[in-house]
Amino acid sequence: MFCNECGAQNPDTNQFCRNCGKPLKHHTPAAAPQAAAAPIPPRPAPAPAYQPAQAVPAAAVPAALPAAAPKRAWNLLGIASLLTGILSWGILTVILAVIAILLGIVSLVLFRKKSGRIGISSVLGILLAMGALAATILLA
Repeated sequence: MFCNECGAQNPDTNQFCRNCGKPLKHHTPAAAPQAAAAPIPPRPAPAPAYQPAQAVPAAAVPAALPAAAPKRAWNLLGIASLLTGILSWGILTVILAVIAILLGIVSLVLFRKKSGRIGISSVLGILLAMGALAATILLA
């Protein structure tokens, strides 16, 4: 049996269409027609109708949170690396240069993991420390 609304094929025992849910009209067999008519092909099923979303009660919707200010990712280890890299040019060159390089590497890894960016202060600290070490080696 075919649904009169959507044209979907249903078993003869169904009272409602399994596609659109409309009640099926059962045809009682009438007297057999004289000539066998060609079977009517079923209509294609229409696209499902748009159903707007159900309104949510106001009590179920949480109150809007205040907009949080964007967090600035401060790279404190990178700044420490930069400062020790600068200081390594004047005093305790080897010790401060090694500390600046180590702080810079740790800072690069942690800052990259935290914010997804590269801390420029870390890179500058490492470069300054390497320059101080190179100058010390060349001048010695």
